[in-house]
Amino acid sequence: MRRILSAVAAGVLAQAALLAVVSGMPHHHPSTGTLAFRAVAIGGVGGFVAAVTADDAPFRTGAATGALAGTGVGATFWWLLFNGDPTGVFHHVHYALATTPALLDAGAPEVVAGSVALAVAVAFAVGGVLGGYAANRRP
Repeated sequence: MRRILSAVAAGVLAQAALLAVVSGMPHHHPSTGTLAFRAVAIGGVGGFVAAVTADDAPFRTGAATGALAGTGVGATFWWLLFNGDPTGVFHHVHYALATTPALLDAGAPEVVAGSVALAVAVAFAVGGVLGGYAANRRP
């Protein structure tokens, strides 16, 4: 159990490092597709790191890592959107949310922001599953 927790922690730290790098990139506004790709890719790297570190259950460890980090990022985005100042990656997601007419016309901002936060969490989790799968299938 301790080894799996250590593997998940290693994967989450890898994701946090990548998020810090992406947050430090020039302040441009990437497209929604680019943001989705980054979330899945960062989740995949974290899932891969966790799955390689874990000897037992690499696939589940990668999925847990992606889901844990994705939930943290999604919840942080939702909180910052209503209670703080979104900066870095959170600013990029906020810009994508604010410039998507279909989402703006949907109505209740809490529901829309919660849906976007959930989509971010799911993207990280999917990336974690893919990273765990890749680590499990490596030669």
